[in-house]
Amino acid sequence: MGTTFGPPAHMTAFSDVDERWGPLAKLAGQWAGDKGRDFSYSYDHKKDSENLYREEVTFDPFGPVDNGSQQLFALDYRMKAWRLGAEDFFHMEVGYWQFEPATGKIYRCFMVPRTTTIIAEGTTTADATAFKMSAKQGSGTNGILSNSYLFDGAARCTGFEVEIDLSGGKYAYKEDTILQMATHGGAEMHHTDENTLERVA
Repeated sequence: MGTTFGPPAHMTAFSDVDERWGPLAKLAGQWAGDKGRDFSYSYDHKKDSENLYREEVTFDPFGPVDNGSQQLFALDYRMKAWRLGAEDFFHMEVGYWQFEPATGKIYRCFMVPRTTTIIAEGTTTADATAFKMSAKQGSGTNGILSNSYLFDGAARCTGFEVEIDLSGGKYAYKEDTILQMATHGGAEMHHTDENTLERVA
C-alpha cells in the first residue's frame, strides 16, 4: 500500500489559513480518493485505454509570498496515484498552488517524474467553489516545459486544462493534457484524468 503524506515539520498547521488564501483555504489538508478515471495511451497494451486509480494528496499552507508589490498565499502540494489493486504508484506530482487576493489570479505550478513542468493560471474569486486553470506550450507565462526526448516527438505536451470543484466539502477535478505522441504519428491525443477526493486530515 502507499504511504499517506504527512505535514512537514517546518510547515504551518493545515488549519492556519484564512480568507487571504481564497478558494485554496478549502484545500489545506490531506485528501484521498479511489474514484479516479484515467484515459491515456498504454505502452504495455499499445493502445489508448481507460484505467481506474486511487490517489492521495497533501496541501500544506504557507505565505505570504512577496514578489515586490505582488503578494501570494500558497499551498505546497504532493500527490501520488496508484492503479486500483496495485502496490506501486504510477504517477507523482510535486509543486505549488497560489492565490493572489489583489487580482484573483490563481496558479498551479507542478512537475512530474517524466520531466514535464507546467505553470497553469486562472482567475477566480476568494469565495469561489469552482474555477479553471490552463497552460499552453510556448507561452512565456502560463507555459509547459519538457525534456528533449519528450519534446522532440515521444510525447510533446502542448496544452493543459483543469476544472476544480470544491463544493460540498469535496475536492473534485477534471484534467485534459494534450499530447503530440509518436505512437499516434504525431497527432494530438487527449490524456484525461478525473477524480473526487474526500478530506482525511
